[in-house]
Formats: sequence, structure tokens, C-alpha cells
Amino acid sequence: MRERKVDKPFNFGYTIMNNEYPKELHNCLKVPGIFRKKVNNKVYLKDGIMGEMDSSYIVDPDYKQIFEPMVANGEHQSTPVDENKIRMISKYGIQQIHDENMPQFSFVASHIPKEKHVQSHCRSLSDIVRPYFLDLGEEDNKKRLSMVKNILKEQGTFSNEDALNLGIIALFAPRNIACEVTEEVVEIYAEISGQLSAKMEFTLYSVLRAMVDAYFDDEEDFNRVMTIMNENTTEGTVEKIESLDFFKNKVKEVEEINIRANDRISKLEAVNHNANDRISKLEAVNHNANDRISQLEEANSTLQEEIFRLKKQLASK
Repeated sequence: MRERKVDKPFNFGYTIMNNEYPKELHNCLKVPGIFRKKVNNKVYLKDGIMGEMDSSYIVDPDYKQIFEPMVANGEHQSTPVDENKIRMISKYGIQQIHDENMPQFSFVASHIPKEKHVQSHCRSLSDIVRPYFLDLGEEDNKKRLSMVKNILKEQGTFSNEDALNLGIIALFAPRNIACEVTEEVVEIYAEISGQLSAKMEFTLYSVLRAMVDAYFDDEEDFNRVMTIMNENTTEGTVEKIESLDFFKNKVKEVEEINIRANDRISKLEAVNHNANDRISKLEAVNHNANDRISQLEEANSTLQEEIFRLKKQLASK
């Protein structure tokens, strides 16, 4: 058994595609709704731990399954959704509703059949969380592979979505034939790499390298497939991703972004707290002013009554 080089390869593969091509990934996975923009994917839990959604974005209605703007939470699962995960998805939804002030729905992207997942979480009689499970099983995988093969056979140009399907095929490959499927994808990648943009080359090479690392146990087979990829990828991309420092730097980068985000949130919360204090003080001043106005109006009314009484007395003399 060879030593693995990529930590959490399936999460890594999904995250790279979602970070680089969020709209195209949404379309390729056939998630309901029309992608609008990415939003906060951090979740602040009661125990002080920060969770993170695999993907978080706003979708506009497609009038087929989504009928008003919503915020979507996408979770990639290489293992079945269990009770703990479904509860976490429920908490993610609460965070999104709080952040965006709009309806929310969750979806699960997995090669595992829907019936093997925990499919709902009941918070109350009327509040039941039921994620939408994308059909990314063996049949879907075959269709995607057949589609990219046909494009290649017809010598067509691969769009970003066509190319991204290569990463999706490898990521969601049936585990019993994952090596065969991934090697086939790598061979297609080798044939089309010349027409890929630098960004797409980086994305696909990252995903496929992670999948080859995950699936191939034999060192010789791993090296053989990686050689095909490396010989058909620009030297800069290979050197950048082959370095273990790259993966460490990505983790460090995410952690630094997380720290900056937390600092920004803390500052905004402090500003919000000060603003609320100022509003409370102004409301107190306003309340006191209203009380004073009421007192003056009452005094004025009494004075007017006294003036009227005195005028009446003078008139009778």
C-alpha cells in the first residue's frame, strides 16, 4: 500500500471545482435553480466551533423546482449521510437563513444511492429538514463519460462545463471501478489538455491528481497514470501541485482567510453593538423628550384654561 499524498482527496476535489468554477459546477451537477452568486459558507455553532459548508450560494428561480430566490447549501458526501451529518446540515440551513434573510434549501452530491442516506431531520412537527439528493450514481457517471467521449470523437471543442465533467466523473466514480474510470478520464484529459485554459488545467489537474492518489493503491499503477498526466500538463502547474508545500499553503491560506473573516466579523459585531447602544440611548432621549413635551402640553393646556378664566372674570366687571 503506497503512502497517500493528498489529505481528504474527495473534499479537496469538490472544493477546488467549487472555488474555481462555482456556476459551472452548479450547472454540471444539475442543482435546481439558476446560480447567482456565492455567499458566506461559515457556520457559527453554539459550542464555539466554526463549521464550514462545502458550498453556499444564492439561486434564482428556474420555475421548475425553485420558484423564488433562495440560498442553497451543497454538501459533497463520499460516505452516507448519518444522523450527525443531517443535524449539521440542519444547522447550516439556520445560518444561511440568518445571513441572507431568504428561504433555504440543501442538496447532497454523492455517488451513494439515496436510500443509503439518512434523508430527513425533524426539528418539530412542522419543521422537517429534507435535503435534495442529486442522482450521481453509476448510471449518471456512465452518461457523463459517454458524453465527453462523443465530444472527443467528433473532435469538438470542450466548454468549461464539458471539461469540468471530467473532474466530476472521477470524483463520483463507482468505487468498484474507480481506477478504470479515472484512468480513462486521465487519457481524455491528456488528449484535450492543449485546448484548456491555464485556470481549467490547474483545476482538472488538481482534481485528477487527488483522485488518482485516492484510488490507486499500487505504486507502479499510480506512477504510470501520473506520468500520463504530467507529460500532458504544463511544467508550472505540475511543479506547483506536486509540491507538498502547495497543499500546506492552501490550508494555511484558508486558515488565514478564516482568521481575517473572524476579525472582520468581530469588528462588525462591535460596530453593531455600539450602534445598538447609541440607538438605545437615542430612544431613551426621545422617550424623555416625548415625556417633556407631554408635560409642557399639559402645562400649556392648564395655562390656557387659567387665561380663559381670568379674561372671563375681567369681562364680568
